[in-house]
Amino acid sequence: MENKKYSQYLIPSLIASVFLSTFVLFDGMFVGLKLSDIGLSAINIGWPIVAIMQSFAMALGISAGIYISRKMGEGKIEEASKAKLTSFILLGIASIIIILLIFFLRKPLIYLFGGNSESYKYAEEYLVVYLAGGLPYMLATALIPLLKNSGKSKIALISSVVAIIINFTLDYVFIFLLGWGLRGAAFASIIGQVVSFIISLIFYIKEFKGVSFNKKLIKELFVASLAPFILNYSYDVILAITNRVAGYYNGNEAIAAYALLTYTLYIVNSVAQGVGDGIQPLFSYYSAKNDKETLKKLLYKSLLISFFVDLIVIVGFYLLRHQLASLYNLSDESLKIYLYAIPFYSIGFVIISITKVIASYFYSISRNLFANIITVVEPFVLTPFAYLLCIPFGFNALWWSYLIIQAALLIISIILYRLAERK
Repeated sequence: MENKKYSQYLIPSLIASVFLSTFVLFDGMFVGLKLSDIGLSAINIGWPIVAIMQSFAMALGISAGIYISRKMGEGKIEEASKAKLTSFILLGIASIIIILLIFFLRKPLIYLFGGNSESYKYAEEYLVVYLAGGLPYMLATALIPLLKNSGKSKIALISSVVAIIINFTLDYVFIFLLGWGLRGAAFASIIGQVVSFIISLIFYIKEFKGVSFNKKLIKELFVASLAPFILNYSYDVILAITNRVAGYYNGNEAIAAYALLTYTLYIVNSVAQGVGDGIQPLFSYYSAKNDKETLKKLLYKSLLISFFVDLIVIVGFYLLRHQLASLYNLSDESLKIYLYAIPFYSIGFVIISITKVIASYFYSISRNLFANIITVVEPFVLTPFAYLLCIPFGFNALWWSYLIIQAALLIISIILYRLAERK
């Protein structure tokens, strides 16, 4: 029974997460074929800003899911039911605020995240379309974990698959047939997410059974969303930092090479995230029951699945590295940089398959401090420190230092897990 329940949560979540990660991958492929390095560079600059919306929505959806699962485990069914509509309304309000803030701050944000005079106009047209469709985009993103916590993992999967099919089809129409460039890539993604939102809402609206705007619930939802937000967005902070360093040394060619590396990372990260988020309801449920033995079994099983699935993905991407470079239309200079960096990144990607699941486990059992340490230390401590190696060792240190960062993060994650086991 336990294995059946595990599979019911894991498989739809894993597939949905991977499908969601392919939005930017397909955008990059079509834009790369049409605009080459400058297009890939602009997406890599604009995406971390879009990801603020995505990560916040996903985080609030996950925190609401954790709260609902815990209340269910405690037998407080009415509180869990009211939290569903309450969290959805709060997300809508918060989404509008975030969209407006990003819109008015878009110029400094683009330059902060690696933009320059050449790439700015492309990154801006990509971003503005996402902001125009930001509300349904954020609501659709948040509904994925909420549907999973309501036992509707298959609906979450279906809505994700439909969205990516629409996105892929419209990417071709808007970018190649109509010549809309980056604007077309963003429109294709937004239309896919609008359809996903409609499908998800049709099924989730049945869960709305009252509202409870008490201060304790609101505070808990937003405080608990901090760890998953950092976990989801930490990658994009690293993306922004790397864009700036790469652009400083080798301009848009280096950012374009890094963009192709990040597309592999999107898939790797999504596998680990999909495993962790998929099993989150079970982690939270058994944590509320203080069933430590079951929690340990679930964690070890999740780590093994994440490791082996990601290993297959990484080996596949590495073996096809030349074909991918051709598919994304990298220039000769970008190709040279990409081929030098990919061995270091491939090994680092394997480590991510472990550390992401451990971080997801921590916030699922409300060990937010440990989850925050894992997620904060990489973008704000390890990455800036490692990139200082570029000063004495030059531009190539940007790539091999990534392996050092991931190795250090794995050691920190294992130490924190051992500490958690003792308490």
